[in-house]
Amino acid sequence: MPLPAVPVAPIPQPATESRPCAKADAGPTPAPTATADKTGNPRWEQLVALIAKLPPEKADKLRAMLGGDSLVIASSAGFGQVLQALELRREGDRGQETSEPLMRRICHLLEPFLVNLTELDSAGVIRRQSLVPWWEASIAQSPVLRDIDQQYQRATKAKISAEMERLEEEAMAELAERAKTLTIRNTAQSVIEDVRRIGIVLAGGLPLAKALRDLGIEGPPSADGIELDSVLVRRFGQAYEALGVDHKFDPVWLGHAVMNHLSKPWEVVTLIHRVTGSTDIQMLEQTELAPLIDRTINQLVSVAAEATRAIKDAARQKKADGIEAATRNANLYFDLAESIAREIKLERTSQWGQSYMTSRKALSDLIPDKLGEFEETVTDFLDDWTPDTHGRDDHPGFLNAVAAADFIGFMKLRAARHGFGMPFANLERRMQDALGRSMKRPPRDTLDPWPAQKRRLLQGLRLI
Repeated sequence: MPLPAVPVAPIPQPATESRPCAKADAGPTPAPTATADKTGNPRWEQLVALIAKLPPEKADKLRAMLGGDSLVIASSAGFGQVLQALELRREGDRGQETSEPLMRRICHLLEPFLVNLTELDSAGVIRRQSLVPWWEASIAQSPVLRDIDQQYQRATKAKISAEMERLEEEAMAELAERAKTLTIRNTAQSVIEDVRRIGIVLAGGLPLAKALRDLGIEGPPSADGIELDSVLVRRFGQAYEALGVDHKFDPVWLGHAVMNHLSKPWEVVTLIHRVTGSTDIQMLEQTELAPLIDRTINQLVSVAAEATRAIKDAARQKKADGIEAATRNANLYFDLAESIAREIKLERTSQWGQSYMTSRKALSDLIPDKLGEFEETVTDFLDDWTPDTHGRDDHPGFLNAVAAADFIGFMKLRAARHGFGMPFANLERRMQDALGRSMKRPPRDTLDPWPAQKRRLLQGLRLI
């Protein structure tokens, strides 16, 4: 998100997450109340009072921005940043550019990389929950940053845009340098890794911010993502080359930002192909863009693992929703694998090629092995089928059978391209026999009670 990442599963929103950089137009969060106070900290009451003074619409936006559980930091230095943001917004008519504290302005550059999934460990993303400990440690350990923060507050009140921009740039440079030596006690290794990534991104400074704006990927990724087109490819190539000139910033992070925003994240491989003009895997492994392909192949492997799990569960449970999930995940894997293979030559001798071949073999072996369970789901329905009790299109047995037929039909199409098609010939003959036995034509001049059901099963099995 974070990918958007490959859509394996919806990204959960952790209930305990602090969101100091969340967008103000996120979904509503219940208002904190004094009766909910468990900290005994008077700052809680101060926060409640400040929110109460806002117009309802602005109050809802701020609650969404802060997150319902952000108040766990009420006793920390970071809470002062929250109060500062509220005080500035409470004054009403100031525009966004002049109404946000320094932390929020700095975090705006990080938005294309922020994800809410706390357990995610992926290159190219930063966990949103790491922002508060990072900022608090930076403020505590950097007198320079504290001075910049005070100057920024004065510039904000005076509405001096040029001074604010200069201070933002100085703050980014200080934070990028400070991240190399920042000490955060009693914290998870994931936060330490995120601090390192934050430092890398902030080293790009305002030039990176401008490049992101020019690419149309400023701020957090949208739900639908963006399409890869020739304009995006051209602008990315130009920005990537320009950002790498002074060697202060690793420009591959520009690629990570683009990948996070693409509606189909794996199309970053297409982007790399068009920018470099090469499909040779040996050459691509040596480019600075190789980490983007690493990330894509890792996603491919994750999707294969999710598809494997879903197919096993569906074969065991034999329920429509599980079978449909297995079909979606398997199709997603094959779409992703074919898309990557069209752009680069995944040779067996390369690490990328080996990962691809291993994941494909795992599915190619599993699907034929589990076909019997999906066939059984269809035949169980046919064995029990009678027009009076099972003739409804919404009968659970029929829905399970249709889902299983669709799985078999989709996998038959994939098998023809991925080399595991041998089991399907005999299976088709058995399914035709089963359908013929169970659903014989009625006597002449008698209404046929099941043509739509039979047609639907045959379509799913790709027999008509």
